[in-house]
Amino acid sequence: RSLYDRIVHNEIKIKDDLVDTAGTKAAAEAAQRGNMLMNALWSIVGGYKQAESHEPTDDAIKLTLDNLHDRAKGATYFAASDPDTVRPMLELIWAPLLGCFSLLFDEYSDPRLLDICLAGFEAATCLSALLAVGNLRDVFVNSLCNFTHLHSPATMKPKNGLAFKTLINVALQVGNHLDERWLEVLRCISRWELLQQIASGMPTDAVLFAGAAAAADKGKAGAALKDQFKRLSGATAAGAPAASGDIGGVPAAGGAKSMDTMAMSEASIKRAHIGAGGKEEELQVPADIINSVDTAQLNKVYMSSSQLDSDAIVAFVKSLAAISLDELRDPRAPRVFSLTKIVEISHFNMSRIRLVWSRIWAVLSQYFIAVSCHSNLSVAMYAVDSLRQLAMKFLERDELANYTFQNDFLRPFVVVMRQSQAVEIRELIIRCVSQMVLARVNNVKSGWKSMFMVFTTAAGDPDPTIVRLAFDTIEKIVREHFSHITETETTTFTDCVNCLIAFTNNPHSMTVALNAIAFLRFCASKLAEGAIGDLPEAVPAVGTERLGPTRVVALDQQSDRSPSKAANSQPSATAAGGASDAAFGAQQSTMKFVDRDEHVYFWFPLLAGLSELTFDPRVEIRRSALEVLFDVLKTHGGSFADSFWSRIFDRVLLPIFDHVRAEVTDTTTFTSERRRAQEDAWLYETCTQCLQHLVDLFGQFYDLMQGLLGRLLELLASFISRSHASLASVGVAAYVRLINSCGTELDGQTWREVIGMLQQVMQDTLPDAVELVTPPLRAAGGSAPDITAAAPSAAAGSQSTAAGQPRPPYSLREGVGMRRLVKFKVQAGVQLLLVQAASEVYALHYHHMAVPAMVTLADSLQLVAQHARKINTDLQLRRRLAAQQAEDRVQEDRQVPDPPLLRQETEASHAYLSVLLHVSSSKDSKKWPAASEAQRAIGASHRLVQLAYVVLERFSLGADSNNQQQQQQQQPYSNGGTPRGSSSKAAL
Repeated sequence: RSLYDRIVHNEIKIKDDLVDTAGTKAAAEAAQRGNMLMNALWSIVGGYKQAESHEPTDDAIKLTLDNLHDRAKGATYFAASDPDTVRPMLELIWAPLLGCFSLLFDEYSDPRLLDICLAGFEAATCLSALLAVGNLRDVFVNSLCNFTHLHSPATMKPKNGLAFKTLINVALQVGNHLDERWLEVLRCISRWELLQQIASGMPTDAVLFAGAAAAADKGKAGAALKDQFKRLSGATAAGAPAASGDIGGVPAAGGAKSMDTMAMSEASIKRAHIGAGGKEEELQVPADIINSVDTAQLNKVYMSSSQLDSDAIVAFVKSLAAISLDELRDPRAPRVFSLTKIVEISHFNMSRIRLVWSRIWAVLSQYFIAVSCHSNLSVAMYAVDSLRQLAMKFLERDELANYTFQNDFLRPFVVVMRQSQAVEIRELIIRCVSQMVLARVNNVKSGWKSMFMVFTTAAGDPDPTIVRLAFDTIEKIVREHFSHITETETTTFTDCVNCLIAFTNNPHSMTVALNAIAFLRFCASKLAEGAIGDLPEAVPAVGTERLGPTRVVALDQQSDRSPSKAANSQPSATAAGGASDAAFGAQQSTMKFVDRDEHVYFWFPLLAGLSELTFDPRVEIRRSALEVLFDVLKTHGGSFADSFWSRIFDRVLLPIFDHVRAEVTDTTTFTSERRRAQEDAWLYETCTQCLQHLVDLFGQFYDLMQGLLGRLLELLASFISRSHASLASVGVAAYVRLINSCGTELDGQTWREVIGMLQQVMQDTLPDAVELVTPPLRAAGGSAPDITAAAPSAAAGSQSTAAGQPRPPYSLREGVGMRRLVKFKVQAGVQLLLVQAASEVYALHYHHMAVPAMVTLADSLQLVAQHARKINTDLQLRRRLAAQQAEDRVQEDRQVPDPPLLRQETEASHAYLSVLLHVSSSKDSKKWPAASEAQRAIGASHRLVQLAYVVLERFSLGADSNNQQQQQQQQPYSNGGTPRGSSSKAAL
């Protein structure tokens, strides 16, 4: 309790607070009493109450300072390492510090005071940056930038130069923490360098880079410059800085000196890049101030960029690229200072890890694409050359496996090549890429993809010089450096093939196109040899497949190669050099390709590209592509599995004939002469050869392709059944060629399939003469007229009605009648070809032919003969047909003879008789051991008796019809026309 009493009577107080304040309290009480009296008086009068003052008095301030000094004498200081202990204090005192430093810096010029203010600015900026207080950092950095007075060069003083030095020191010290504030720092450096350049008297970038543009279009540039001066005169005349979006804007200044030229004066350049006032005297800069900071100090900021961390260097590059775009925005006053610095800092930071460098290049690639497409040609060429320098430096370094940094690095060349409208830029890109690939070919890995994309784009360029220049480089790459293309990534082979195919489609140079086709042959040889690397399941072929051809068939047995063809194909023969010749002579491949996506990925772009070239309108290209396509398949087909052949047949070979099967029909026979000439040229020159090559290929690799026989026969049947004479003849010739190529290897089932197809085609192409004299039905529910009861004149010329609608007269000279007439004549000709084909097949392969197939062949010939005999012996039908042709005045060269199918009857009967006689007279022998079996199966003797009876009956009918025709000829027809008579007896 004694302790409690002592505390109550003697209160515990801090010594520092025990200050004698009796006088102060008395003065305060007196003042308070005075204030109370005045407040009472004001309340009575109703006036304004005096506001209470809360400001501390001078004595209170002095007392507080003394108290703080006394406490500081015995205080202990601690070194704080945790930012959280400093950040609250900084947030509390930043505003007084900023106001104090700014006021003193603006009002005074004492060097000692300025040093203290700038040191405070530097310390506060660095501290806020290190503590990651972004808003405070931005405030102090912006204040320093404003103190440089670079936005108003005429007002600059020595202390502004000191502020600029302080800004550089801040950038060097805390560059890792400036983030987006790098934009303000780098803008100040850019403006300072421009002022130095002008002060030194050296020509500015605008003079150097705008001169070419001025020469190109002086009048337009002058008018645009005047308009821009007028438009921006009010915005910057007061000396305000130009907005970043209007960096290219140039304010009017009471009459510019270079209004009529593209190159701008120094005053205009300052206004464009600095945003200074409009008067000339306001743009003068004291030389001693500008020279107070040398170039080495400016370059130190860019050189130290290699010491920035990963995030800071990306922010630095973004800011520098933005500044450079601002400098280049006005094509009349471009600056390349920041563009040059971008090249330098890229060189300094190229040794960073790949992940960081990829982030840097993601920014720079878009920048170089934009600048390389600049409207000022000189600037664009400078940017492309800068990009080339970086690429050459980058290609000096080896690329790690499974990385694609080279491809990403060279991608800007591809984009600019596609987007640039300037021929000079595209030509420069081709030259740059050519220099890079030839100088650094050993180091190029993933960069091949971008390089081939550049050359592929150049192949379709409208300028022939660029096409020729690009192909020269491709030729050198394929000839001398093919092994480097697929050294790292095998998929680059496909890019090379696509590039060559693009050159084959160029419309400017026939030599380039033919040489590109020859290089496709070379690429195919390399692929078959396994030169592009190991493919999944591409095992060596050790003689398990028949690789050599079973029979060599000439490509064109009817005509030799003309000198013009040899001359046209000579460039392609010499393009690939000796290496290709050696490859073509090899009849055996070292790899085995199966139906896998990996193998299809490499082969099909090449084969499909050659297949599409067979439709090229240029004859030389079609011929060369067709030759190379089938030479590749014949030379390396032994390395393809049967499943791989199936896919080649469906996706490469059959699509060649899709155009014919879809376009050339009976309706296209009557199109314009020009269209028909184009189709005939393709049919006779390309389609015929292609079908011959396909058949020869099938015969050469029959063991691998025998499963595709059904589809090949279906293709030939579609040709033969088409109502087009040329297509039908091509199909029949190919059918005979197929059997001649592989007839010795066909088994019994295959023979039945082959001859069965012949029988089916004969049935499908039997000509129908009744259709020629039967008008088409108008309505679906109508019935055909009775051809036996109707009179000839009524059937041919009457205007019948259906459903009350009048019908135009049926005529063989137009419309449906004309198409039917042409179809009849085409089918009649096809029947002759098929009969001749059947005779040739039997004569050459009877001893290999299966007996059931021989029976089918005999039945087919008998069918054709009987059908022709039936039409030829129908006298009423023949009279109606003759009357219809006479009435319609059908041209003589298009008329159907009378009898209509006499030649078909005689040819089929002759062939049928030859087969029967040969079978009946043959005996079993070593050459034909199945002769007796064939006699029994066919029933040759019985068939001979039937045929003799039919011929004799036909002879007697022919004599009777001849007498009737002679009697009818004495009575002329009412229309004055007479049918074309022909004696069947004489023909037989």
